[in-house]
Formats: sequence, structure tokens, C-alpha cells
Amino acid sequence: MKKTITIILLSVAILGAVGWIVWQQQTINEAEEKHQQQTKTTDQQLAQLKSDKTDMKHENDDQKKKLFTVTKKLEKEKKAYQKEVKQRKALELKIDQLQKELAAAKTTAQANKQTAQATRKPPVKKDPNVTHHPPSQWVQDQYDWGVKQGYIKE
Repeated sequence: MKKTITIILLSVAILGAVGWIVWQQQTINEAEEKHQQQTKTTDQQLAQLKSDKTDMKHENDDQKKKLFTVTKKLEKEKKAYQKEVKQRKALELKIDQLQKELAAAKTTAQANKQTAQATRKPPVKKDPNVTHHPPSQWVQDQYDWGVKQGYIKE
């Protein structure tokens, strides 16, 4: 009977050990499957991230090109604006200069007019026998010049 109990105990021990080994093997297989699924998911996520990175790189390059184009346009507009400002300042200076010259010319013209009127001799006395219209200013000036030069005697 001792042998039978020993055999039974050994059989139970062996069956327990075999069960434990089978349970461990199943746990290992489940862990490997879980790890493979996680690896597969991680690989898919990595591939998606790489794809997104490539797309973002292309988008970034496009944005850089657009930014470069806009920057170039802005620089051209800035140069054109600065050129216009310089031209405007030059024109304003020229206008100021011309206004000063105009004021000086007006002053000179006024002074010349006053001196011309002051130095002009009174008009020649009209002949009461002449019934036509008085001579024009040009004719009068010519007559005065002739008298002044001594070509005509009064």
C-alpha cells in the first residue's frame, strides 16, 4: 500500500508539475501574442508617424516657399515705397524752391512795374483836332522810346 500511495502521490506530483508547466506555457504564449500585437500596433503607429512626418515636412517646405515669396514681394514693395518717398521728398523740395522763385519773381515784377510806372513820362498830349481813338500802349511805348532816343522831337 505504501507503494500505491507513493505512486499516487508521485502521479499527482507529476500531474501537478505537468499542469503547472502547461499553465506557464500558456501564459508565455499569451504574453508573446500580446507582445506581438503591441509590436504590430506600435509598428503601425510608427509608420503613421513617419508618414505624418513626411507630410508635415512637405507642408513645411510649401509654407517656407510661400513665406519666401511673400517676403520677397514685401521687400520689393518696401523698396518701391522708399523710392516713392524719396521722389516725393525731392518733389516737395523742388516745389518749395519753385515757390520761393515764384515769390521772388512776383516781387521783382511788382518792383519793375512800379519803377516802370514811376519813370514813364505822362502820355503825350492829344491833338484836339484828332478824332480817332488814342494809340495802343505799344504804340505809346514806341513813341516814348523814339522821343527818348531823339528820333522824334516833341
